[in-house]
Amino acid sequence: MSSVWKDATLEQLIAAGQKYGYQAVEFRPEWKHAHGVELTASAADRQRIARTLRDGGLPGCCLSPGPRFNSPDPQKRQAELAKLMQYIDLAADTGIGLVRVFGDPLPNGGGGGRAAAYRILADAYGLAAAHAAKAGVRLVLETHANCRAFDVGEILFQAGYPPALWVNWHLGHCLRNGEDVDEAYRHIKGRVAHVHFGISEKEQAGVPALQRQWELLRDEGYAGCWSVEVIDPPDPQEVLQKHAAAWPTIARSA
Repeated sequence: MSSVWKDATLEQLIAAGQKYGYQAVEFRPEWKHAHGVELTASAADRQRIARTLRDGGLPGCCLSPGPRFNSPDPQKRQAELAKLMQYIDLAADTGIGLVRVFGDPLPNGGGGGRAAAYRILADAYGLAAAHAAKAGVRLVLETHANCRAFDVGEILFQAGYPPALWVNWHLGHCLRNGEDVDEAYRHIKGRVAHVHFGISEKEQAGVPALQRQWELLRDEGYAGCWSVEVIDPPDPQEVLQKHAAAWPTIARSA
């Protein structure tokens, strides 16, 4: 993910990925990263990005903006939906097949607030998924903060499992919110299209948990990416090297 090296250009991210054996690059827009994959990119810029990713030896696997639909104001939610539609178009224009989306923060106060949030999210992502399907892009709803795998599964269910709405399984967030690996997997089995992970104390997902996650996904034939998410580290090269070196241990049955 570009958050590992926010100052790297598109070409530098590709070169670094190739150096350490990575197979794709994920781009986080809106964070003032140097890659240029942003809504402000012109038609010519988008063509250049698509060409660079196609011909540079390392494709773009995911575009990760931060749309949220937790505002009580319908107009603000509509503005978020309109922006998400633009990100879907950007992904399609640049040949990036996935767009990450959020479900958190979810209400925790009772009174039907969480159920109402599920309905709002299901409606919004149902509309966005229809647009994504036409564009040849898939949305991946991340298990993030208090939007656990259980919650993600419920949102997908209420949306009717649109063909273009899938899951980005970030195990560390599940563990921090009381879901172990197997419990989380039960709610999203067969719908995972992307994975975020990191090796750090903050993540709480140590190697044994990541090994179990890898085994579960391997057994269902998962063919998506495992994207390294470390935000603004002091030494990007060290992070890339560390995670590349750890991968054979995580995928121990490869």
